[in-house]
Amino acid sequence: MSSIYQPKTAVILAAGLGLRLRSVTGEVPKGLLEIQGSGLLERSIQLLSSCGITKFFVVTGFQHQMLENRLREQVRGIHLNFVHNQQYASSGSMESLATMKGQVQEDFLLLESDLIYERRALELLLEAGQPDTVLTSGQTNSKDEVWIYGEPKSGQMNSLETGRIRYINKKPSAQYALRGELVGISWLSANFFGAMCDYHAANKPHTLQYHYEENISDLSAEYEISYLKIPDLIWAEIDMESHYRRVLHEVYPRIQARENEEIRPELAYS
Repeated sequence: MSSIYQPKTAVILAAGLGLRLRSVTGEVPKGLLEIQGSGLLERSIQLLSSCGITKFFVVTGFQHQMLENRLREQVRGIHLNFVHNQQYASSGSMESLATMKGQVQEDFLLLESDLIYERRALELLLEAGQPDTVLTSGQTNSKDEVWIYGEPKSGQMNSLETGRIRYINKKPSAQYALRGELVGISWLSANFFGAMCDYHAANKPHTLQYHYEENISDLSAEYEISYLKIPDLIWAEIDMESHYRRVLHEVYPRIQARENEEIRPELAYS
């Protein structure tokens, strides 16, 4: 990886109730959902570790003791720090993120717990070397998309696109151009994280049920927050049963096929 500086810390938000996925998970937290024998959080933590992340924070809420116990068993050898959002049932993901104030004073990767994605999502974000960057993709047609709107930078020569975020929402913007779909993986600087927490604290109770991306959207007028778009990224967020079925039958097989394509050239020289 070419960047001189890369974060070594990851914060994973895993406090949600997962109500729309209860037909699949029952009373089990979404992050423990298994895809072909590997839990979502387990897989994500292992990918992060393989990309140089050495410090992990997991923000818990629903069934936090179950999540902590199982995750420790799944990723033995990797130390995990757990922080509990006691207001998980009545708050959004920004409140979960705000529980980390005072816990992290460095740049970190922020991830959602219910994601499945290619390793290169992390690799390309880290190689870009740009703090305060939100990862975006082409359209997934998941029927629950969060959209990124903004302005692309000029003079880009490769398949990736970078630019400035102006608006993040499930609703369309009449003012800004659509640039991609929110993936749920971001690189946040310590400075901007502090600004997010201050804004959240100053605007409660209005922001109590905010998701972290709504906070970023509100602050994007004052702070220069970038997006990195990987148009062909294979990934999914699993929020409901239809998402789970799509991952099993479409998304994960495509991730496996791409991973096999990357391994095959190496085998030819072994």
